[in-house]
Order: sequence, then structure tokens, then C-alpha cells
Amino acid sequence: MKRLLAAMIAGAALSVAAAPTLAAEVAYKLDEAHTETMFIIDRFGFNSVIGLFAKTEGTVFLDEAAPDKSRVEATVYIDSLLSAHTGRDEHLKAPRWLNAPGFPTATFKSTKVELTSPTTAKVTGDLTLMGMTQPTVLDVKLNKIGAAPNNPKRQAGFTITGTISRKAFGSTTGAGAIGDSVAIRIEALGIAQ
Repeated sequence: MKRLLAAMIAGAALSVAAAPTLAAEVAYKLDEAHTETMFIIDRFGFNSVIGLFAKTEGTVFLDEAAPDKSRVEATVYIDSLLSAHTGRDEHLKAPRWLNAPGFPTATFKSTKVELTSPTTAKVTGDLTLMGMTQPTVLDVKLNKIGAAPNNPKRQAGFTITGTISRKAFGSTTGAGAIGDSVAIRIEALGIAQ
């Protein structure tokens, strides 16, 4: 009996040792040189203004074994706004539009990840812009994970899209003439830490 018990314990120990290790989340720090946050907004119905925020920081905590447990925290610097026209840039950063002096950053912190395919998800989170926080849903596509030809570190690339209402964040300047709906597109590259 003792031999049988010892054999069972040894077998159990071996099976535990042989079991595959569960992957844990990996922190991918956003690469500022390869991450752009863009926006598109209607202007008087004639055309749309396209701009970007040149400085975005943050981290994607990616769990490849359980992607729905992944999360993201990001900060966009409002003063880094570029729209291909210096005068308009200063106008948009002023208090009556985005108020960069009063609210120098916008932040996003995820609260839920819902997979829609092996490489796409709807990511819900709290977006804080101009001092107001609203729940926001973004569509996220994982483009690729691996090493790049110029960097052996593991990288993860994402395309993120969504739409927000500027009125929901207290921006009503030009209401009725300038669109309320703001399309967002983020091209993001994270480097494993």
C-alpha cells in the first residue's frame, strides 16, 4: 500500500511538473516614435479636418493565453496636436476648444475587453478629456506580434478606431456648424518590457 501511495504521489508530481506553464500578461510600452493618435471632424459640412496628437504614452498589458484579461492605460498630450496648419493648431489648443493649458492630457483606462475574433476586440474604458470622464468603446485590431527586422525585442502592433461625441466632454464651440462626432484612429506599437 505504501508503495502504491508513493507511486501515486510521484506520478502526480511528474504530471504537475510536465504541465505547460500558463502565460502571464506581458507589458508592452507604447513606442512614441511609432504611435499616432489621429482625429477627423466635420467642418461646416464642406470637408473634414484631420489632425493628430504626436505624443502618446502608455502600456498595453497583453495576456496572450487569456486576451479578454488584457488591459491598456494610455495618455495623449493635447499640446502635441498637429493639423498641418500652425494657426489652426493654436486655435484648437486654446481654452474655447480643447483647452490644453487647463487640461494638458487625455487619458484612457480600459475596464473590459470583449473578443470579437482571434485578432479583434471591443475595448471599453474610461476616457477622460477636458476634465470629464465618459465610458468609451474602441475597436481594436491586433495586427502582429513578434520581432521587427530592426529590433529583436517582441513587439505588438495595433489599429484602434472609435467615435466620440465632443459635446459629451463639454466641447460645444461651433455646435451646429462643426461636427459633434469625432472619429478616432490610433496606430500603436508596443515594445515588450
